[in-house]
Amino acid sequence: MKINIWLITGITGLFLVNHPADTQADIGIGVGRIHINVGDRPHFVIDARPTFIYIPELGYSVAIESPYNFIYFDGYYYISRDGNWYISPHYGGPWDFVSIERLPHAIRAHRWEEIRRFRDREYQKHDRKYWEERNRQDEHDRKDGRDQLHEDNRDRRNDRNR
Repeated sequence: MKINIWLITGITGLFLVNHPADTQADIGIGVGRIHINVGDRPHFVIDARPTFIYIPELGYSVAIESPYNFIYFDGYYYISRDGNWYISPHYGGPWDFVSIERLPHAIRAHRWEEIRRFRDREYQKHDRKYWEERNRQDEHDRKDGRDQLHEDNRDRRNDRNR
């Protein structure tokens, strides 16, 4: 019995360490099985990376023509839906719940009506082709940054192994 308790504690601890603090775990022990319920992750259908517009007044990018209230800020994607916020390092997810208190101040400082006004005003300064090209360049720059980071890490590992 003590082994089962330690096993449950260990599994739960590993899960909670690798997930946001807002995640809740519900542990149930059945006959011969262990069930850990961590709630359902939200599912958003996003077939391709949305086109984002950088809003200088806000300091982050906001998606256009997206079915979701989408923000890209500091390497993370944020979606606001039904009064809740979700975060992911990739536009396709997986998405984790994030409380309003844990949102970056730059995001929570503005209501969606205000964010949309900034976005629409910035969008009208240029044509759609401009934003699509800029979005492609931004994605290319992010990919280059990730590739450079991986290369730097590989070089450090090789230096340690010599």
